[in-house]
Amino acid sequence: MTPYYIKKVLFSSGERFPMLIEKETGMPDYWSTVFSISQHRSKGDAVNTIEQVLRSLMLLKIFLKNYSLEGIDLKKRLQQGKLLHLHEIESLCDTCKLPLKEICADITVPQKSKQSINTHSLEKFRSNTSKKQIITISSDATGNRMRVIKNFLVWMANIHMAKLPERDMTFMLLKDAKDFVESTLNSRIPGTSHNSSENAPMGLSEEAIDKLFEVVDRGSPYNPWKNNFTKIRNELLILWLYQFGLRRSELLGLKISDLDFRSETFNIVRRPDDPEDPRLNQPTQKTYGRKIFMPKKIVRLTLDYITKHRTALPKAGRHEFLFVASKTGSPMSLDSVNKVFSKLKKCYPDVFKNLTPHILRHTWNDNFSALMDERNVSEEEEQKMRAYLMGWEETSGSAETYTKRHVQRKANESILQMDNKFPQEEDLPDWAKE
Repeated sequence: MTPYYIKKVLFSSGERFPMLIEKETGMPDYWSTVFSISQHRSKGDAVNTIEQVLRSLMLLKIFLKNYSLEGIDLKKRLQQGKLLHLHEIESLCDTCKLPLKEICADITVPQKSKQSINTHSLEKFRSNTSKKQIITISSDATGNRMRVIKNFLVWMANIHMAKLPERDMTFMLLKDAKDFVESTLNSRIPGTSHNSSENAPMGLSEEAIDKLFEVVDRGSPYNPWKNNFTKIRNELLILWLYQFGLRRSELLGLKISDLDFRSETFNIVRRPDDPEDPRLNQPTQKTYGRKIFMPKKIVRLTLDYITKHRTALPKAGRHEFLFVASKTGSPMSLDSVNKVFSKLKKCYPDVFKNLTPHILRHTWNDNFSALMDERNVSEEEEQKMRAYLMGWEETSGSAETYTKRHVQRKANESILQMDNKFPQEEDLPDWAKE
């Protein structure tokens, strides 16, 4: 249990704003809130981006409070013209590599204990983790944490320096301390991974795809849902994700008015802080808007769902969102989509062990690569088309990653086909058969 949590507030304008809350007081952390407003909200950063910033600041606050028995009083340090020492920065960088849940589980005192959290240190955490396998987050995630923390510490130093005369001794000490922390953290931020094409997640196998559509078919005896509406909605939901490679948030943000059944197209529209969306955790689109054509089967099934099934739910008529909760008709939540996939995974645990909403996006990219091969589309044209359909910039590294991975796979298949002149095993000398 962490001493902090993130609470998202919904304003009447439709804006969602996350805040870092201290559990002991129930109040937002002052400096984290000011930082997120002045440095991120003011720039129009997405709610999810601000939330990740606050998670990094939560890690910093836990680190400062539990670095040693005394902790690190940042306010006092700043008043003295100090920030962090080298050994503290090294320890902070190591901590940034660890999952927040793991840190909190080892340094937070159980509720039954009356001891203060300050009596537990990160040294104890390290001694505990040394006895078990250490789990670390990705280098990219580690780097993002370190950048946020660096920016926050520099920002805090600048605020205190602004209150002091430039020739004041504390001003000069703090300037040196700020420059030291900034340069030291910068030098320790992991570089961006360059093997993304090798690590790009693969889509579902043909066996898994066949099983998936067998299970979600509304008339299938293997369908895990009893409610007729739920069967129909979930079948359509899987079809949309598979056919168009949409993100969960894009699918749940779709409104009926975004669908044009005459032209058989639909629009992905970015609606940050939509006042018509009652969901506190609003599904927000992180990709560009675009217009996409719908196959006739999708048109027919979607029309059937809207006109015969969605309209029967009490709250469905109060909003335009396409996918709705099965009992109430309220806009479907991100968690509900996750539960759909969790239930599907239980049908065939071995085949569906990697089944998630996002893996259908990877599956779409695999299918798209195969189609581009069949049509002899150039790599450059393929990348542009992929970027548009996925909502990325033409120069997007994501589009390039999938294209490169497909090229690598084809290259390796070619290598295996180049052994035609190699002697058959029965023709090999004895020493080569061993």
